[in-house]
Amino acid sequence: MEQNPCGYFTPIHSSPPPIHLTEEEKIPDELPICEWMIRDRSGVTLISMGNHIIEGPDVAQMHTHHALEISCVPSGSGTYHVDDRYYPITAGDVFILNNTEHHGLVLKEGEHINNQVIHFDPSFIWNSLSNSMDYNFLLIFFERGENFSNRLDRNNPATKRIFHLMQEILHEFIHQQPCYELIVKIKLQTIFTEIIRNYDYIDTSKVIKPLHESDIVQLNTVLQYIDEHLDGEIRLAQLASIAHVSPAYFSTLFKRFNGLSPVEYIVHKRVQRAIEMIRSSNASLTSIAMSCGFNNSTNFYKAFRKVTGRTPVSYRQAEDSKKEG
Repeated sequence: MEQNPCGYFTPIHSSPPPIHLTEEEKIPDELPICEWMIRDRSGVTLISMGNHIIEGPDVAQMHTHHALEISCVPSGSGTYHVDDRYYPITAGDVFILNNTEHHGLVLKEGEHINNQVIHFDPSFIWNSLSNSMDYNFLLIFFERGENFSNRLDRNNPATKRIFHLMQEILHEFIHQQPCYELIVKIKLQTIFTEIIRNYDYIDTSKVIKPLHESDIVQLNTVLQYIDEHLDGEIRLAQLASIAHVSPAYFSTLFKRFNGLSPVEYIVHKRVQRAIEMIRSSNASLTSIAMSCGFNNSTNFYKAFRKVTGRTPVSYRQAEDSKKEG
């Protein structure tokens, strides 16, 4: 893969023409930079949406999330770096990412981007005790076919429909009228349906069988246990015991429905809690590390950098700069 004169790698994907948005379809520049959340009954974030404005030059901080991601670009340009793939960005683009793909934005001098991002826990898909959710939605993120692209095909009419659904979700979060959380969930399911119906992106030979109600209850109990015990030691055998299955079967089941192994999931959740503490408190990084279940600073720094692409120190400095600004 050759480098171009700007110092970035030449994108491996061709750049089809951008999606043209009418003036009515464009999002106003004065939209606030903020984040909205929907939590489950136990207080765990199920769905979140953020509106971000980023100015170049800015080199990607490669990172991952324990959540799955769908994002859209109302305005701006740049490059999206996902693992070893590089996608040119233009207004109207829509991207989908799972929780194992390292990704980040790369912006040159003079470039800027308005990036609107929805994160949702995989349990949003499998944690339905009714028949309203199709488990095969998970195939979009965990069982990709040969033709898969993180950037939805700009020439496919469904991409513009998905872009509009993203804007409708954003407006629901902004105005928060009665039943807005239900509307957000329905529109997100509609996006999944559009992707499965209109893109040759998934491995159709794979079928995910729905969980039994007892499995859902046990997995929920495990997730709740993890959230409540992040500050202490969590053993795989202990989690398997809670789910009433063998450790080997538990690991397979957990990864199939969450995309991460139990250990990877716990590390991501601990780092996420550390991020929340860095943002909301002046506690020392050593104290935060211990509160999040890391037994020493070395492990904390290593895990934090692997997940976020930066050290806890640089992350705190960036957060302090935002507050001062």
